[in-house]
Amino acid sequence: MHNRRHIIYTLYWDRGGANMATHAVLEELGVAYELIEIDLAKRMQRTPEYLAINPNGKVPTLQHRGEIIYESAAILMYLLDQHPNAGLAPTLHSPQRGHYYQYLTWMSNTLQEAANRWAHPEHYVAGDIDLTPVVDKATQDLSRCWSILNDDLGNKGPWLLGDRLSGADFHLFMVAYWSSRYSSRAQDWPNLRRHMQAMLQRDSIQQMMSQEGLTLEC
Repeated sequence: MHNRRHIIYTLYWDRGGANMATHAVLEELGVAYELIEIDLAKRMQRTPEYLAINPNGKVPTLQHRGEIIYESAAILMYLLDQHPNAGLAPTLHSPQRGHYYQYLTWMSNTLQEAANRWAHPEHYVAGDIDLTPVVDKATQDLSRCWSILNDDLGNKGPWLLGDRLSGADFHLFMVAYWSSRYSSRAQDWPNLRRHMQAMLQRDSIQQMMSQEGLTLEC
């Protein structure tokens, strides 16, 4: 984290939450930022103060020049558009721009949604019922998503956009990290495991994980 006298961004976060990708990208960019922890276990996300910032009561939230942005994929798109010279997003008129949008929205709406169903099946049903079918279906959906990504990395790799690292790779790393405790794990697919290992070598990922107190057991 950089000198607070020169703060550009404020990131509201929780340990190992959906803020991981944005946190690592802030480190990758080398910009000045501050972290404000929203401990979900203590229900800090439900306080009136935080709900006034993000009415969804979730993390991450990014504050920049008086503007508030939430949703992890939207934050990554916005953040990288502020720093086009960093090369972590294809240029506006590049044919790869569409694939970049595709991966970020698909991972947010499909892959991450399946991950959430696996991790929090109680959020998807009402009443006191057996959650096993919800978890089993989430496991199937995760495996289908991992298969798609594993094939894409095998055909185009080493990164999602081919030979260039992008914000989409940080989002993928985040969900892949979560999956280390799932029934269907990203690291059990060879190309996804290589991708995760390559991301783990980046200083930005190491700094993010150190600051959030995270470790990885493959």
